[in-house]
Amino acid sequence: MIELLGSYFLVLAYGLSGDAFAIGFILSALIYVGALISGAHYNPAISLGAFFLKRISGSELLGYIIAQIIGAFLAAASVLFISSFVFYIEAPANSLFYEQLGLEILLTFVLALVAYVAWIGNPSHKSVATYSFIMGFALVALFMMGESISGGIFNPALSLGTSILDYFLGGSSYKDIPLYTIAPFLGATLASFMYKFILEEEY
Repeated sequence: MIELLGSYFLVLAYGLSGDAFAIGFILSALIYVGALISGAHYNPAISLGAFFLKRISGSELLGYIIAQIIGAFLAAASVLFISSFVFYIEAPANSLFYEQLGLEILLTFVLALVAYVAWIGNPSHKSVATYSFIMGFALVALFMMGESISGGIFNPALSLGTSILDYFLGGSSYKDIPLYTIAPFLGATLASFMYKFILEEEY
């Protein structure tokens, strides 16, 4: 449930504000609430890396991803209800696919690696505040770096959940789902391997 709620409010921040600091700060708050319950992933890519690092099981991974996508869908529906605005994720038209793909992989790699080092390496009550603070500010910086080229998404649930609602309403944002699923999953997978084979002993 916490993954659904966290994903809901994170996507709601994207939909209602689109502001890097609003998105980053709400992520910090949501991680502070959920870190000791679920690990506060709120992102299928982060969850996939946690699975590769053997922190969650295959069945838990599936449950996480389903909850995260449902949360994103409900957030998109809430944006529509609140503002009559259909919120969906669409790749910027001023950049090429390979540029978008490369940047989403690279920046998701950084976001996921920060998550694994800050939390998986040392999960405890004392590290919750540090984890939430670091992840929030990391997302602020990465969103600002990637927004104009790739949209700064780094989260498959954000794309999938919003695209489902958009599709029901006749939209075509589903065409960008491959970009926003392949790139984050690949970036987080690379981060998990980096952590496991290079950094784990250090932390």
